[in-house]
Amino acid sequence: MSDQTVRYVVGESFHRSTCHPDVQTVDQLVEELRTDAPPMLIRPGLGLDIATWEWVKQQAALKATSGQVAFDGSPAVPVARRVVLKHASDNVVIGNASTDGDRFRCELVIANDSELMRDHTADQQHVPGMLLIEAAIQAITWAVAKLTTPLPGQGQRYAVMHACEFAFHRFAFPLPAVLEGQLEPNGKPEDERIPLKSTVTIWQAGRQCSTLTVRLDAFDPSHIFAVEHAQARKTLDRI
Repeated sequence: MSDQTVRYVVGESFHRSTCHPDVQTVDQLVEELRTDAPPMLIRPGLGLDIATWEWVKQQAALKATSGQVAFDGSPAVPVARRVVLKHASDNVVIGNASTDGDRFRCELVIANDSELMRDHTADQQHVPGMLLIEAAIQAITWAVAKLTTPLPGQGQRYAVMHACEFAFHRFAFPLPAVLEGQLEPNGKPEDERIPLKSTVTIWQAGRQCSTLTVRLDAFDPSHIFAVEHAQARKTLDRI
């Protein structure tokens, strides 16, 4: 395809970013495909799930001239909601997660109807900082479950964070972004808990957007739930 236009398609929740002509929402792109759209290469941005991506492909096949539109890539597949401690799948913000030794990597995923976007009022083109923090925490939570060994007969270890530091270096936009991190020992491990430290960096277009450093314990779930229950009981008694 010669002289093709590259377009990133994003969810409607990121409509403010369409002030750039090479970014369109799903609805805007489909509407353009119904007209004399130029030859284009379409890539997935954020706010877009796999089902919607496939629907856009179908619309392009129906509306566009053969060979006029090509697609590159696919939205990341979110991790299971339970492993990042979410009730709603729309609030899972990492996908295509993998490990290599003590290192982990995943992609930023944002559902169009995520409450993390829906309840953010700032008039912005960028991804809210709180969502980036949430993504880094989910990445660490996922990594702890995957990379630490549970006690015999017990479930996956439970990440409990007790200190954090985060920094924003530049805005992240509703375009592909990657999270990379590592779990490091941060004290003497015990059966009930493994002290760890982790730094997660969010990258976009080859540049750092933000970093989050966390100190945490990977607890045996039965142990930490017992500790939590005892502390709640003491708090109620004192009140």
